[in-house]
Amino acid sequence: MKKFIACYGTFFLLFLFTLQAQAQKTITGRVLDDQAKPLPGATIVVKETKTATVSDADGHFTLKVPAEGKTIVFSYIGMVKKELTIGQQSSYTVQMELAANNLNNVVVVGYGTVKKGDLTGAVATLKGSDLNKTPASSVDQLLQGKIAGVQVTTSGGAPGAGATIRIRGASSLNGSKDPLLVVDGYPWGDAGNLKQINPDDIESIEVLKDASSAAIYGSRGANGVIVITTRKGKTNQNRISFNTLQTVSFLANKPDIWRNPIEDATFANEAAITGGAIAADVPYIGVYRPVGNGMVYFPSIAELRGLDPNKPQWPYNTDWQKLVYRNPYSQNYTLTLDGGNDKTKYAISGNYYNEEGMVRNNGYEKYTSRLNLDQKLNENITAGANVILAFTKSSGQQLGVGRSRIFPVYDSTGAFFKTSNTDFGNPIALMNQLLNTNKTTDVLGNAYMNFKILPWLQFRTSLNAKFGNSVQDQYDPKNSTQRALDNKGSYGSIANGNYFDLLTENYFTANKTFGQHAITLLAGYSFQKTENRFSTLVGQNFVNDVLENENLGTAGTMLISNDLQRFNLSSWYARANYTLKDRYLFTLTARADGSTKFGANNKWAFFPSGAFAWKASEEQFVKDWDLFSELKLRVSYGLTGNQGISPYQTLDRFGSNKYYTGAVFETGFGPGLAGANDEQGRTIVAGLGNNSLKWETTRSLDAGIDVGFFNQRLTFSADYYIKRTNDLLRLKTIAPSAGYDRQWINDGEIENRGVELGLNAQIINGSDFNWSVGGMFTMNRNKVVSMGESNQVLIGSLYESVRQQISTYTVGQPMFVFYGYKTDGIIQTLDEGIKAGLTGVDAQPGEIKYKDISGPDGKPDGVIDSYDRTIIGNPNPDFIYSFNTNVKYKAFDLSLQLYGVQGNDVWDFQKMTPSRWLQRWTPDNPSNEYPRANATRGYRASDFYITDGSFLRIQNVTLGYNIALPSLKAVKSLRLYLSGNNLYTFSKFNKGFDPEVGEAGINGGAYPRPRSVSLGAHVIF
Repeated sequence: MKKFIACYGTFFLLFLFTLQAQAQKTITGRVLDDQAKPLPGATIVVKETKTATVSDADGHFTLKVPAEGKTIVFSYIGMVKKELTIGQQSSYTVQMELAANNLNNVVVVGYGTVKKGDLTGAVATLKGSDLNKTPASSVDQLLQGKIAGVQVTTSGGAPGAGATIRIRGASSLNGSKDPLLVVDGYPWGDAGNLKQINPDDIESIEVLKDASSAAIYGSRGANGVIVITTRKGKTNQNRISFNTLQTVSFLANKPDIWRNPIEDATFANEAAITGGAIAADVPYIGVYRPVGNGMVYFPSIAELRGLDPNKPQWPYNTDWQKLVYRNPYSQNYTLTLDGGNDKTKYAISGNYYNEEGMVRNNGYEKYTSRLNLDQKLNENITAGANVILAFTKSSGQQLGVGRSRIFPVYDSTGAFFKTSNTDFGNPIALMNQLLNTNKTTDVLGNAYMNFKILPWLQFRTSLNAKFGNSVQDQYDPKNSTQRALDNKGSYGSIANGNYFDLLTENYFTANKTFGQHAITLLAGYSFQKTENRFSTLVGQNFVNDVLENENLGTAGTMLISNDLQRFNLSSWYARANYTLKDRYLFTLTARADGSTKFGANNKWAFFPSGAFAWKASEEQFVKDWDLFSELKLRVSYGLTGNQGISPYQTLDRFGSNKYYTGAVFETGFGPGLAGANDEQGRTIVAGLGNNSLKWETTRSLDAGIDVGFFNQRLTFSADYYIKRTNDLLRLKTIAPSAGYDRQWINDGEIENRGVELGLNAQIINGSDFNWSVGGMFTMNRNKVVSMGESNQVLIGSLYESVRQQISTYTVGQPMFVFYGYKTDGIIQTLDEGIKAGLTGVDAQPGEIKYKDISGPDGKPDGVIDSYDRTIIGNPNPDFIYSFNTNVKYKAFDLSLQLYGVQGNDVWDFQKMTPSRWLQRWTPDNPSNEYPRANATRGYRASDFYITDGSFLRIQNVTLGYNIALPSLKAVKSLRLYLSGNNLYTFSKFNKGFDPEVGEAGINGGAYPRPRSVSLGAHVIF
C-alpha cells in the first residue's frame, strides 16, 4: 500500500510539473537600440501580468511567460514602446526606435551638447536612425528635403558630383556662401568637404541656422553651420556590421534630339534658305561641300528616303545616344567594428564606393577609412583620437549626343570620322581619346584630452590637422579638340594642389546647479593656420601622343605656374547658458576673431549673440490645460561674420604672363593680375590692394515656436527670421585711370527673410504596425538692399550664343536675377515687325518679337536696343517643401520621400529642342511660341529662354525586411532592402532635361540625372 501511494504520489508530482511546464514558456532574446547596438536596462513585461525582467549589459534577457501571456511589451526611456506577439519560437531579437522628437535627446551644438528640450536657438537634428532608413552615397543626398531652411541643389548627375548647400539663403555677393562644416568638433571648412565622409559613419547631423547657435563659430558662421558627429563605440557592445548596396541606374529623361535624319535634314535645308542661302548652298542636296580644309558629302533628302534612282539609300543612321549612354552599375561596401569597455571605446570602419557614370568611360571611385578611439586614462582624464583617410578618383567628361545621325563613327580608313580638321563633335572620339582624371587624397585627424578638474569644471584641449593633395591629369591628342588645336596641335597638363590646415582648440566648461538655477559656462581660445600650394605644368605640341601627359618634357613648349597662400585665424570665444526653474532659458555667446586676410586696423571683429526660450509647457497653468507635451517660445539675435575671400587682397599684387612673339614665348611682368573677360571680351585686370578691407557682418533675428502634443507623437515647429549682411566683400569696377579694372571693397547690403515650418506625426504606434509622417516647408525672400555707388552689376559667364552676361545683382531685386529683353510672341507680318521697332531680318514674319520698354530718356523710343533690357526672371524659388512617410509592419518597413521646388525660373539654353522645332513657325503653321527655322539668326538674351523650373520629385522609395535568424546566434540582425531614387519628376520643364539645374538657374545641358534602383543588405554580428 505504501509503495502504491509513493508511486502514485511520484506520478502525481510529475504530472503537476508537466502541467506547469506546459503552462509556462521560457523565452530568451536580445534588445537592441535604434542603431542595432545592445540596449542594457530595457524593461520587458508580459502584458496584463506582473511578470517582468530587465535586459543585461549585453541586451540579453530571459523571461518565463505564464499560460495567459500572449504579448510582451518592451520599453526604455526615450524609446518607442514596442509590443511583440508570442509565437512558436523561443528566441527573439527586438530593435527599439527613438521616440519622435524626444525632448531628452542630446543635441550637439558648438563646443558642447544640450538636451533638445533646452535649445534656445534654431537647431535642426537628423539622427542616425533617421538617416539610415534610406540609402545614400553622399551626405548632401541625406540633407536634401530633410530640414526646413536648408536648400540642397545639384546641377546634374555626374558621378561624384557635389551639391550647393544654402542655409536660409545666400548671405554674400562675392564672398563664400557655403555653410561651415564641423566634424567631431573640428571645423573642416565649407560644405564641399562633405564628400570625404561616408554616410554610414554618421551618428547625427545638426544644422545651426540662427546667429545664437552659429555665433560661437564667429567669422565662419554667417552661412550657417553643419555639425556632423561620427559613430563611436559603446561600453560592452562589441559588434561587427557590414553594409552593402548594389545599384543599377537608368536614363531618367531621354534627350530630345533628332531621331529621324530626314526631319533633321529637312529642317537644316529650311533654316539655310530662311537664313539667305541660295539653292546651291543648301546643305542636304547630295553633293560634296567644303568644310574646313576638306570636302564632306551631304546626302539629299531623296537619298535619305531611298527614293533617288541613281543612288542607294544612305547607309548611316548613327544612334549617338545608345553609343554614349549606358545603364551604369555602382557598388558600395562598408565594414565597421565598434565597441569597448569601461575604459576604452573604439570604432573602426572602411568604405569602398564605385560609381559608374551615365556616360561611358565616366566614373567615380572612393576609399574611406575611419578610426575613432576614446580612452579613459583615469577617473579625471580622458583622451581620444579621430582619424579619417579618404581617396577619390574621378574620370571622364560630359559628351553630347546631338550630332547628326547621318555621320558615321568611323571613316573608310577606320579612323574617327571628322567632317573637317576643326570638327571636334564626334563623341566617341572624345570618349576614347581624351584624358581627364582627378585624384584627391585627404587625411583628417584630431586628438584631444579632457581633464576633469573639479566635479563641475572641465578643460579640453585638442589638436586638429587636415592634409590634402589633388592631382588633375589632362591630355588632348593632336587635333582632337579646339584646345589642342589652339596649343599647336596637342595639349597636356598636370595640376597639383596641396592643402594643409592646423587648428588647436582649448576651452573650459563649467556646470553648476543650485536650487532652481542651472548655469553652464564655456570659455576658450583657438588658433588656425592654413597653407595652400598650387602648381600647374602644361605642355604643348608633343612629338607624339604615346605617353600622353606622363612626359611633359617632350613637349615643344612647356609652361609652369604656381601659387602659395597662407593665412591664420585667431579666436577667443565664450558662452553662458542659464536656466531658471527649468523653464526660462538664456544663452549669451561672444566670439572675437582675428584674420590675416584683412587690413592692419580691421583684422579683429567681435560677434556676440543672445537668445531666450520659454518652456511654457512647464508652467502649471499650461499643464492644467492637459494639451501640450511641449510648448516652447524662442527668440534670438546675433552677429556672425564672413572672411571667405582669398588672402592678400589688402596688398597690391604683380602678375606675370607668357606671350608668343612669333618665334618664342616671352615672360612679361607688371602690376595687376589678368583675370576673366568682361561683357565685351576684354581682359579684366585685378590685383589692386585695399588696406581697409574688413569682415562681412550678418545680423540675424529669429523667432520660433516648438509645439508637441500627445506625448510628442505630434510635433510642430515654426521659425521666422531676418538676416541682413552688410559691409559686403565684393569686386568693384574702378576707373581705368587706376590701371586696374576691379578691386575688392566692403560695400553694400543683402537681406534674407523667411518662414520655416516642420511637422512630424506618429499616427499609429502599435506592437505590429507603425505609421509616421513628416514634412517641411521653407520660404526665403532674398534681396540686394544696396551696393554702394552701383545699382547693378552683371555677373557670371559671357554666353556666346547671346553675346551677353545674363545674370545680375540689382538693388531691390533678389540675387542672380536674369537680365535681358522681354518678348511678345512671334512676328506674324512684316508690318508688325517694323512697328515693334525691329529692322531687316529681325522684322520678318516668324522671328521673335521684342518689347520696346525704354529709351535714352526712360520712355519707349520705337527702337529695340540696350535700353530695353530689364529684369526678366528670378531663379530663386518661392518655396521648397518635402513630405515623407514611414510604415512598419512586423518585420517589413516602407518609406517614401517627396521633394519639391516651386516658383523658380530657369534660363534654358536648350529650349529649342527638335520636338519644339517641329512646332516652329511656318506660313502654314503661324505659331506664336516657337520661331521659324533660320540658320543665321542672332538670338538676344531675352525671356524667350525663361521657363518655369518648378518640380515635385519622388525622391526615394525604400522597402526593407528584417530577417530573424534564431539559429544563427552570431548574426544579431539582418535587413534586406530595395530602394529607388529619382523615380519620377512632375514638371512642365523642357522635355528631356531635369529642372534642377543649380543655384544660378541656368540650364546649359547638364549631365543626365539618373533614375536608380538599389538592392542592399545590412548585417550586424
